[in-house]
Amino acid sequence: MILNTWMWPVSDDWYYQAFSGFMGGPPGRWLCRHFNAFVTFVMPTAYGDKAKLTTEILRHYTAALPTGDSRKGTWVFPGQIIGSTNWLADLWARRDQLTAKPAMVAWGMKDIAFREKELRRWASIFPKATVTRYVKAGHFVQDEEGESIAPLIREFIASHP
Repeated sequence: MILNTWMWPVSDDWYYQAFSGFMGGPPGRWLCRHFNAFVTFVMPTAYGDKAKLTTEILRHYTAALPTGDSRKGTWVFPGQIIGSTNWLADLWARRDQLTAKPAMVAWGMKDIAFREKELRRWASIFPKATVTRYVKAGHFVQDEEGESIAPLIREFIASHP
């Protein structure tokens, strides 16, 4: 089951370099530590349908990161988008180990992080995968389209015991 992600190096892509460098560097660290910037500013922009990020849902994400120290992952992970280039290159080099596996892709088409080009790359690894595109969903497709994805996942699991 693949939802808006990647497993290859992106160090040659300015888009990822900029985000990783800023959010994973000193400015992002300071903003996340003091203002919970990832949840407060980045997350809302990643929703395709902003109305689905209700105050209650946002509160759950905010409550999970109440202190500067608890927010460490919100700047470490972005930094590792480029910082894990060697590891990602190793994963990508071994992608042939996955190609025979059954796969299902549910993709938010309004994602600001992972776009159509990343979806096409997954399709090249899993040409037989069932791909469902959610035209109004963004990065958090599981939050935005969870009710329609859940039955697809159940069906996929049942058909691949």
